[in-house]
Amino acid sequence: MARSPPEGLVDLQTGPGHEDFDMASVMDVDNASERPRSPAPAPIVAPAEHDQLTQAAWFPARATVEDVEEESDSSSSSSTETGEQVSDEGTSSGSDDELEDEFEAHLEREWAELGACNSNQEFEPTSQVLPPANELTEEDLKVLRAFSFKVDENISQKTFERMRETFPELELDSFKLTKSRMQFLAAFKPVPYDCCINSCCCFVGPHAKCNTCSYCKEPRFNSRGLPRKRFMYLPFTVRLVAYYKNIPMILKMKYRHEFQHDPNCTKDVFDGLNYQTLCNSYVTIGGEQQRHKFFDSWRDIALGLSTDGFSPFRKRKQTCWPLLLFNYNLPPEIRFWLRYVICIGVIPGPKKPQDFDSFLWPAVEEFLKLLSGVRAYDASTEEMFLLRAYLILVFGDMPAAAMVMRMKGHNGFSPCRMCHIQGVRVPGSRGTTHYVPLDRSQHPDVRGSDNMVERYDAAALPLRTHAEFLHQAQEVQQAETAAEEDRLSRESGIKGVPLLASLPSLFFPKSCPHDFMHLMFENNLPNLVLLWTGKFKELDEGTGDYVLAPHVWEAIGEAMAASGATIPSAYGPRPLNMAVDKSQLTADAWSFWALYLGPILLRGCFSSSRYYKHFVLLVKLITRCLQFEITKEEINEVRVGFQQWVEEYERLYYQFKPERLPACPVTLHALLHVADGIEECGPVWAYWAFPMERFCGVLQPCIKSRRFPFANLDEHVTAVAQLAHIRTRHNLPDKLVISKASMVDERRKGFTTPSYPSCMLLSPRQANPVIDPALLGKIAACLSTRYGVSMAIARRNLANAKIECWGRLVCSTEGGDTVNASEMVKRSQEDSRDASYVRYELLVDRNARSRKKAPEYVPETFYGQLRRIFVLEMPASDELGTTESQTLILGSILTCKIEMQNDLDMHYFKQYRGTEVVDISTIQCLVGRVKDRGWWVIIDRSGKLARAQFCLD
Repeated sequence: MARSPPEGLVDLQTGPGHEDFDMASVMDVDNASERPRSPAPAPIVAPAEHDQLTQAAWFPARATVEDVEEESDSSSSSSTETGEQVSDEGTSSGSDDELEDEFEAHLEREWAELGACNSNQEFEPTSQVLPPANELTEEDLKVLRAFSFKVDENISQKTFERMRETFPELELDSFKLTKSRMQFLAAFKPVPYDCCINSCCCFVGPHAKCNTCSYCKEPRFNSRGLPRKRFMYLPFTVRLVAYYKNIPMILKMKYRHEFQHDPNCTKDVFDGLNYQTLCNSYVTIGGEQQRHKFFDSWRDIALGLSTDGFSPFRKRKQTCWPLLLFNYNLPPEIRFWLRYVICIGVIPGPKKPQDFDSFLWPAVEEFLKLLSGVRAYDASTEEMFLLRAYLILVFGDMPAAAMVMRMKGHNGFSPCRMCHIQGVRVPGSRGTTHYVPLDRSQHPDVRGSDNMVERYDAAALPLRTHAEFLHQAQEVQQAETAAEEDRLSRESGIKGVPLLASLPSLFFPKSCPHDFMHLMFENNLPNLVLLWTGKFKELDEGTGDYVLAPHVWEAIGEAMAASGATIPSAYGPRPLNMAVDKSQLTADAWSFWALYLGPILLRGCFSSSRYYKHFVLLVKLITRCLQFEITKEEINEVRVGFQQWVEEYERLYYQFKPERLPACPVTLHALLHVADGIEECGPVWAYWAFPMERFCGVLQPCIKSRRFPFANLDEHVTAVAQLAHIRTRHNLPDKLVISKASMVDERRKGFTTPSYPSCMLLSPRQANPVIDPALLGKIAACLSTRYGVSMAIARRNLANAKIECWGRLVCSTEGGDTVNASEMVKRSQEDSRDASYVRYELLVDRNARSRKKAPEYVPETFYGQLRRIFVLEMPASDELGTTESQTLILGSILTCKIEMQNDLDMHYFKQYRGTEVVDISTIQCLVGRVKDRGWWVIIDRSGKLARAQFCLD
């Protein structure tokens, strides 16, 4: 299906640095409306066929971002930001000596000679003539390392200058010189756009000629004629072009082209129906069908856009909004690493934008240009080509999605962005929040109306379509009166046509799937815990009995905190006492609690087992959703499973009583759309918010000034983007990174041998250890089985072997789990965490008890504590049938006696079976333990509960 960008982007103007933008796709708009407000676009013709996608137009919205209750924002920024350069101490940067000023002037001349116009413009990608990487001088690398150190370690400019004085032997340039040289090598600069002092809108497009904000009426300029605040936009086309000048990056980005689509299995976004539809569609620009299809070139880039509100300070009275692009051409294992994240700017605070689209304006300009393609050079084939990139996903939490899609928000009358379900209010309440239970048959407003649905079928919800979405958005924009606009907007939940609808690569709302991280780990799971503790929106149990006694919940919290000592740090941060303070729990902590701790600690705690069974069903659905790959049958299991779970939830907690409507927020309803999102956009891990949260976490420490926090953020994201661009353009992945010397030295001193390529042993090391006879006998038994010889022969050869003991095992030389041998590595502190329990697999004869049957060996899983690690240098032996010496690595393991397991593949034990010696290659991974009322429960993240996990790069 082909579709075109909008027939008119109102007064779409090229921003600084886009003077040569091809405006063939942009046409004028018929401003025939007589309404005393912003001009509306001319109506568009309805599609002739059901699969023909409508065109869209955009103009500034009158309404606010979302019609929901917001946090009070009484404290404005303490001062106005004039767009001047602000240092990370919060004061205007002062001038350096004459040498630095002269050097800066020289740089400006160099920029002009290279084709840059001024500080408000970036390089045209095809005109960059910087030297290739092999022509960077040692002085350049020295400057870049110094600047990279300053940015990576978040040191202030003042500290950088003090470092120069403290260590004069380093011969570092001043920070001003260092920064100037780095900017010259980066070959692009941020593009400043004036914006409202209250962050209402960006003065571009329809707002470009405004001298006051259309929303808060604040003036654009100060008394000196300078803009009061600026939004620093970081162009991304120049960075995409640089990717194809880096051969290692080109190889990584071939992942999308080499991806093998399986219609029966969803492994990535490229298995989604949206992407598959695009691949069979021609690109349309300005209503004209182009000769190329989406992604018909192996070099085409698939991108995803994410945004979220970020509070610079703990009181959360100010927010800003990072805008991130993710490169889906990269393999999933590195796709969300910070080094590959493309930040295109941070919308400054202190408040939420009223017109979010205006801040996306420059990005949409670039995307429209990339539909046709920009000239680029491929270093791998040494040829020029047209680079095209398409935005295929937009994601974030519900408030962020509402802003991007120009919807009313998650508390409105039509709150769901995926379907037309209507919300209902609590009878007799003054609140404006609407709730969305499936069954509202007992609600007085529903019983007294012929137009309202009494019960929605979870399996047949009234889903929105792309054409319908845009048609309703057009109706809202073209309403003749403000009252008519408000009525239409309330009924549909849409405020107008989003600017992103001008991109033919997006489908609304299907290209905006729900973010599983916020949906599950920051909403539904915390809400369940609030219900169980009787603290959810002042609701009592009603006719249920799900509230846990205070002493029971306190015991669960204590057991949760105590489990930190027996769960290794590789599994994540130490679990906190949830009964004391839940506010400190992150989404990752909630995920770990739901998948591992909750099912163990809640067993037998409810007065009725139906609540526990209901929770376990949710855990199974979460596990299924977080699989790396998910089949069609499993997607259907998720769909049916969430339908059953939501219906049972309403029976248990909502109880079909109108006064209990707060138990049914839209986040609960959104679970019914998770399976559709997987089917259309790929696995949930491909568009969850963990990378955005990680990015925001990195931004927090870079704020050095409470007076100018957003200037600090601009400085930081600009520096990071420019450094990343330099690394890519000049192929410097590691030359600017200062590695942790201690870790490198430790790995360098570790023991490896070709016979165990995936294992590494680390200190402590003990030569000629003292081994008791019983353990020597078990080592001999291991050798007897390995070589198929008698115990006597094994003992003789063991006596001739050289034996060493090592303290730690790295299960994979590429960053696997590190396991401690408990007798070699003692837990020196009370708060240290046990990393000595492992999962291992042995071949067991299933016919061992039947003498008449031939042996039949099958793999069987065991758990135990690794006690010691032995390295045996076995000399050549005729008795063993070896012609040369061999190196063996063995481990003595205290085996757990597993007595039962639950439906989630969690294993319970109380006692040990004894010690056995096994080959170290049989150890598969590190496991943890949780104490549960006399039982030890194994926590194994490699078993059935293995799931996608966001890891730091």
